[in-house]
Amino acid sequence: MSRYRIEIDRSLCSGFGSCTDLAPEVFELGPDAIATVRTGETSDPAVLEAADACPMGAITVVELAEEEAA
Repeated sequence: MSRYRIEIDRSLCSGFGSCTDLAPEVFELGPDAIATVRTGETSDPAVLEAADACPMGAITVVELAEEEAA
């Protein structure tokens, strides 16, 4: 099972919320309506779709190597 590290460029996020709709366990909108990551790493493949759905390209998902994910 793959493990992913998630990063959000808060300067690019405009708070559309597509990421929170697609992966609510991983992303949330803060009080400033900017997305934040609930957890920096996950094995939830929904983060890939969430990153693709971000209209601002603010989400980066990196697949971790086996030794990094341990």
